[in-house]
Amino acid sequence: MIRKNDERTGPRSNSADEIPADLKQMLNPMDFVAPTDFVELPSKGLCYPEGHPLHGQDTIEIKFMTAKEEDILSSRTLLKKGVAIDRLISSLIKDKTIDPRSLVVGDRNAILIKARGSAYGIWYKTKVNCPACGEQNSKAFNLEKPHIYGGDQWEEYEIKQNEKGLYEITLPYSSVIVECRLLNGNDELNTIKTIQKNNKKEGSDGLVVEQMRQFIVSVNEYGEKNVVDYFINNMVAPDSRYLRKAVKCITPDVKIKGELECSSCGHEQELEVPFGADFLWPDGGV
Repeated sequence: MIRKNDERTGPRSNSADEIPADLKQMLNPMDFVAPTDFVELPSKGLCYPEGHPLHGQDTIEIKFMTAKEEDILSSRTLLKKGVAIDRLISSLIKDKTIDPRSLVVGDRNAILIKARGSAYGIWYKTKVNCPACGEQNSKAFNLEKPHIYGGDQWEEYEIKQNEKGLYEITLPYSSVIVECRLLNGNDELNTIKTIQKNNKKEGSDGLVVEQMRQFIVSVNEYGEKNVVDYFINNMVAPDSRYLRKAVKCITPDVKIKGELECSSCGHEQELEVPFGADFLWPDGGV
């Protein structure tokens, strides 16, 4: 006598709830949630205005890098335009209500370090030139414990933070009060575009001038562009140096440092890792 299937295997159930969890995963191999990680923000969210998603937040959630992000970094078009890093950060941030270009530079750098470490390990191996003799050395930097600076050590400078969250810096030589803000991703992109455009022109302004144009809001309460430009172009060197050092002190940042001992001349010096597209690839090469 031929036995029916139900008699041989038992009655079948149409309920998906009775399918074992491991079998469900096998049946849906593409149903995969990418892991995420939390990045400690050097700014601790203190520089973002009320209403910004990161206002008062000391961390930001990012996803691990995937082939999609590697494609962003290998795009010659994006690299040439200087927007590869910006696109990468945008892709990594979990909360899509956050505009990646609104992040201050130090917070953006913290994201890059965490993404690189999660994707390729905590050791960044690269080549560095000895500051003393110029000889190229192999160097491995540990990304696990970056040096985080909160932008809160500016006692040596005459700086006051006003009610708008901006910084008023009194210059020592001219006594001019310069109102400044922290640079963000938009400023980085604007500076890159301007420098690329100026490189085609003879006698155009360089990086220092362009960066000052980005972070100076007003001069003695005058915020007109022509006034700011005139002041930048005529500021004496001692004031210019003081201003740039003061802005560096109020800027939250994260750095990767390591001691170099030159294999050729024996010179010892602490070096910092520059952040760019090459930094985000194994062995420092795209």
